[in-house]
Amino acid sequence: MSAVLALLRHPRVILVAQVWIGLVFLAAALGKISDPAAFAKQIHYFRLLPMGFENTVAIMLPWIELLAALALLLRYQPRSGGLVTAGLMVLFVVVVAAALARGLDIECGCFGTSDASRVGAAKLLENIGLLALAGIASLKPSAPAMHAAVATESAWRPSA
Repeated sequence: MSAVLALLRHPRVILVAQVWIGLVFLAAALGKISDPAAFAKQIHYFRLLPMGFENTVAIMLPWIELLAALALLLRYQPRSGGLVTAGLMVLFVVVVAAALARGLDIECGCFGTSDASRVGAAKLLENIGLLALAGIASLKPSAPAMHAAVATESAWRPSA
């Protein structure tokens, strides 16, 4: 196992990733739950879904985000919460990339109406970073004994 993977699978690193992505998804969910009609309108501007389905997504997606966030933050099935957030981040990366490729100048709707950030290269990079964070949050922590061995090995490695 590489040292980078060992570091990423360290229980503390995974915990920090789970808390951060959980807080992001909690804020995103609460921003959308309060006004599903406005969120449905933001979904419509992406022009990817049939109109009737836009409303369904606007109602269901924030609750899925909220459940994933609570799983992470309350430490109840946190890997499942990490997998859900990672899956959603893959979807969001694809949707933002598609909007960017089509030259759409729209708000992303990421945090409902509480955030007016636009779709663009910066939003795409932000989503890719959040996808990486969610990926770390979904990892299975390695055994504590392995961390001691990796730490000892790297501490005593002669410098070149």
